[in-house]
Amino acid sequence: MIKTEEDPKDQSFWHITLILTMNRKKQQAIKSAESVAALRAAAYKEKDKNLRCSDDLASCFLNTPYRLLTSIRPHRLLKKILHKMSPGSYHFAITRTKHFDEILKKEALNGIEQLVILGAGYDTRAIRFQDLLKSVDVYEVDFYATQENKRKILHKKVKDIPENIHFIPVDFNKDSFEAALEFHGFETDKKTLFLWEGVSYYLPEAVVRHILCFVSSCKNGSSIVFDYALEKFVKGDYSTFGGEEIAKWLKKIQEPFLFGLEPTQTTTFLTECNLTLCSDLSPEELEQKYLKTQSGEIAGKTLGHVHMAHAIV
Repeated sequence: MIKTEEDPKDQSFWHITLILTMNRKKQQAIKSAESVAALRAAAYKEKDKNLRCSDDLASCFLNTPYRLLTSIRPHRLLKKILHKMSPGSYHFAITRTKHFDEILKKEALNGIEQLVILGAGYDTRAIRFQDLLKSVDVYEVDFYATQENKRKILHKKVKDIPENIHFIPVDFNKDSFEAALEFHGFETDKKTLFLWEGVSYYLPEAVVRHILCFVSSCKNGSSIVFDYALEKFVKGDYSTFGGEEIAKWLKKIQEPFLFGLEPTQTTTFLTECNLTLCSDLSPEELEQKYLKTQSGEIAGKTLGHVHMAHAIV
């Protein structure tokens, strides 16, 4: 791992690195969000309630090909097709959604004052958990095109969008992440939960550190939950379950993974960012926790190259 000497408060540093790493084309951003929504929509149709994804809004964001794909019956045939396309991705969507939902519910009950969803895509937690979050300011930060499309769909599909949701479009060529949050009312002296789903591996280590250090500048008790890739996968070892198919997909869309950790490094890495590790779940632990059917069997395997960590200030 290479440490950066950059000051985490240096907005010019943040601005430059984001231009290099996060300025995706509009349609690419929307398609990426749609693919995640499609997996959640498929998992919402699970007959086994232990596996069923609670995202009842995911299907609202699907284009025609994805709507046709997720309408395939019986459901076991749909799962076979998804497994053939990308082994582990379907069960990964289940484990990640359930894990992030679980931490959100726990932290909401523990008195968070703000929720920040970084790279929100078609995340619907601010609506699905609106009763838990009614006294919480929710900040959704994302690329302009994806967020604009999301808001149009929500206005058509959702009767009442909670007023405590602040949609923050960020033009990464022009805007400072911190300044955009502050402009919309975010305060670092309030207890905050950050959800950072499906993003860290696309960024250089310096930017990952920058974001984590920003989290650490918030009030004690604030925390972040995020998923990260194994360093060996980033370096070209695709032997983990589903790894070869994901590597081919990343090459096709020309968005390589840039950042990864080995589990033995995670605690130290977070400590260097002034954070304390609460949990770091491996694929096997995620399977045991979230993929047990009602009959007690493990439904399948999740992607073998991704861990999910929760760290606190």
